[in-house]
Amino acid sequence: MEMKFITSYEFRNDTMFLRNEFKSVGMFKLPLVKRQEISLEGVNLIGYDKVNQSNDYKSIVHFFLDDYRFESIYNNPEKKIETLKNFKAVLTPDFSMFVEMPIALQLFATFKNRWVGAYLQEQGIKVIPTVRWGDLTSFNFCFDGIEKGSIVAVSTIGVKKEKSHFLLGYNEMLSRIKPSKVICYGKPFGEMKGDIIEVDYAKTNNLKKSNKNLYVKTVYGYVDGGYYLSEKGGGSASGQSSGNPSSSNSLPVKSKPNSKSVRYSNGEKIQERYYDENGEAKMDVDYTNHGNPKRHPKVPHRHRWINGRRMKTDE
Repeated sequence: MEMKFITSYEFRNDTMFLRNEFKSVGMFKLPLVKRQEISLEGVNLIGYDKVNQSNDYKSIVHFFLDDYRFESIYNNPEKKIETLKNFKAVLTPDFSMFVEMPIALQLFATFKNRWVGAYLQEQGIKVIPTVRWGDLTSFNFCFDGIEKGSIVAVSTIGVKKEKSHFLLGYNEMLSRIKPSKVICYGKPFGEMKGDIIEVDYAKTNNLKKSNKNLYVKTVYGYVDGGYYLSEKGGGSASGQSSGNPSSSNSLPVKSKPNSKSVRYSNGEKIQERYYDENGEAKMDVDYTNHGNPKRHPKVPHRHRWINGRRMKTDE
């Protein structure tokens, strides 16, 4: 197989290096994601990490996931183009903009969001911009690169502790972009204005409602000893978990062998329980401090199960 070499000049002028091939706007020359007409009747979202396993092509692909699950869409966008073309539309990637991040990283996250959106549109894919903001300084750029009157998407998952800041950015977004519709992943706050289309968090993630504000999800074939945060929030990087779990018995002590149960409260994951080869509880991962930060300074933390009893000691 013959290897292809490029010259230094060719590399320096490659559009994938310069990322300057699209119309840009604003002080920081962000790529422009153009307004598109998209039917939102019966809107349903599917995570980018699930597109290879799904044929539900009436769904819209979302990126409300941890960044490592979709960094490839910016670094190597060609890889998933043909797959994404099958779906109704694609939201732009929700690259994190936590307030702890240097403003340069917040700006870069916004640039990547818009560049991917412009790239996908060039490939003939219908695109809905996801809007995310960080600290107040980010308001200088985080609403640029989206054509006025566009449909946009936001998420309220994980921002309850940052509600006032979220609403500040949301209202600024309404003023700047004047979106025709707002897809809201998660329960909208009562103060949110605009033509909002709520996307049910539980339905999107196949969660079963067991009682008020409590959801349980069972997953099979997990990787032993590992756990991850499947949904991220905005605002502070450490502020996405809130609320206290009730007694550990709210999740079943027995389940299918080598499975995992997940407990949600108000749309946020608060506990996971892992089961051994016999279906017996073997470990809990708690995502709150149970209202006692002195006793539980580490979040998340683990509790092992021994002989059918949950150990009190954190790990």
